Amino acid sequence: MNRTNFLLLLGIGLIWGSQFFFVDLVISSIPPVTLAACKALLGAITLAVLYGLSRNKESISEPAKAWKLFIWVGLLEAVVPFILIGYGQQFINSSTASILLGTGPIFTILFVKIFSPSEKLPLSKWLSILLGFAGLCLLFSPNFSSFALEGSSVGYIALLGASISFSASLLLIKRLPPMSSILAMRNVLWIASVVLIPLAFIYEDPFGVRLNWHQVIYVFILGVFQAGIVYMMYNTLIKRTGATFASLTNYLVPLFGVLLGSVILGDQLTWNAIVALVIIFISMAISEKRTKQPRTAMKAK
Repeated sequence: MNRTNFLLLLGIGLIWGSQFFFVDLVISSIPPVTLAACKALLGAITLAVLYGLSRNKESISEPAKAWKLFIWVGLLEAVVPFILIGYGQQFINSSTASILLGTGPIFTILFVKIFSPSEKLPLSKWLSILLGFAGLCLLFSPNFSSFALEGSSVGYIALLGASISFSASLLLIKRLPPMSSILAMRNVLWIASVVLIPLAFIYEDPFGVRLNWHQVIYVFILGVFQAGIVYMMYNTLIKRTGATFASLTNYLVPLFGVLLGSVILGDQLTWNAIVALVIIFISMAISEKRTKQPRTAMKAK
């Protein structure tokens, strides 16, 4: 397995998995669309600063085509999912939401099959996705008895819609013209900010938000690291491995959320969480191994 790809995947899962703690600490004081707008804006500013500090300045090839993709990626990767997740979690619990978002890799591989028929998808790739989803289901298996009794169809549809949106954005990110991940995600987050900020003022009251200084720090962490930095890492991973492997982060996010809860909050680490960790890691290894083979064959030629 390529160590860099594996570390990127783990890093993304760890950063996004930890966001549950910070969101829980601020969501009672700041409404969801306003929080999403703050995250997108802070993330865009972070990447703009990093790009400004870099020595290599880039010109975008085919700017008209690139900006159309930036707009679609911004909508599908940030705006639509942020709103649907915030809305849907009013009707279903977080465990159910995690499993519904965990369908992302399944939708991704289906989209690849439909919209990129020339890309070969071996049986082991499907096995990797299904094995990872099985691990995710095992993680929350003790709660399955309550899933059928909790929530409403509105919540399920909203979370599935968010999962489909995330999956579609992966294919579009892969089609962006050659450029650094910092520049690409900076533009995507600027577009998301332009859309989310007006929505926050239309549907919520951003000026009425009152945060203590601890919560201000938590919002900055959510924006700088869990929007800006992690999106840069995500784009890098997609360019290195493709949409299917990168989508496996959907399995790691809830898993790391559970593991961090055990380490930081002292929650009991159950046997199913440990087995789920092993299963998900195996699925990642299977997917990455198959990702590398075409490159090796190309070099041999």
